[in-house]
Amino acid sequence: MSDMVFKINRAEYRDQEEYIKSGRRCGAPVPTVLEMDRIRGEIAAVRMAVRARPETVTVNVQFNHITNGSQGVIEEVQREKQIEVMNKAYSISGIKFTYDPSSVKTVDKPAWFNMGMASAAEREAKTALHIPAEHSLNLYTAALQNGLLGWAHFPWELAGDPIMDGLVILWSTFPGGESAPYNLGQTVTHEAGHWFGLWHTFQGNCDGVGDHVDDTVAHSDPNFGCPPDGNNGACSQQEKAPIHNYMNYTDDACMTEFTKGQIERMQDCIQTYRSGLFIGPNVTVAAAASTLR
Repeated sequence: MSDMVFKINRAEYRDQEEYIKSGRRCGAPVPTVLEMDRIRGEIAAVRMAVRARPETVTVNVQFNHITNGSQGVIEEVQREKQIEVMNKAYSISGIKFTYDPSSVKTVDKPAWFNMGMASAAEREAKTALHIPAEHSLNLYTAALQNGLLGWAHFPWELAGDPIMDGLVILWSTFPGGESAPYNLGQTVTHEAGHWFGLWHTFQGNCDGVGDHVDDTVAHSDPNFGCPPDGNNGACSQQEKAPIHNYMNYTDDACMTEFTKGQIERMQDCIQTYRSGLFIGPNVTVAAAASTLR
């Protein structure tokens, strides 16, 4: 193998482009057109009934760290930095993340450490470690299958299978981890976007359906690295691909923004599918009501 080989999570690729095309940057499933239409209808119905979007919501994060001996250990300073990264990314959305250090769970379980998406190991780990998903974000770290950085469960999946809800993240993508250029904490930011109901900015490539967000520029393929501003595969030659968007596939250092439309979609999905976040594990219903316009 040449020195130019791109290595990530125990897997090797010819270069970063081959890695991105492998589909292991994010394990989020590709929705069908029928599923997308159903979700759009459900969100629209709630918007008609409620009208006002939530102004603020505080999300309790339950950290669940799965280790294999000394492998996979997350230090307190990394959790603090990860929350800081998330709060910076979501600051203009009204979404704030918090956690209780005394609630952190770390379990040494080699059988779960290299879990794959939708595997028996994932379900066993979540059954044992989760807290009620209606009111909190369960965030699991482990080594995962070779090459994977993480995955999330979409909000419309919550009611049907609450135990599986949450994010599963490669432990070495936390701030200070070894998985450069994905070690500044933006894997969690990206997967949390899915958890709130966002699809990739390149969803559907140039099929005209896209990600159901009007102000994200459609592009043919995920971007990678940190390319200079330019067309970069944008479906319209007059537009620029959103290389700085958290829901693209660029390096952590390149990710800096959500669009106004993405923020509105996340707020709509919270109202439609995650209204329990307004109550939270330690918040009264009366206090939660004050977060609405």
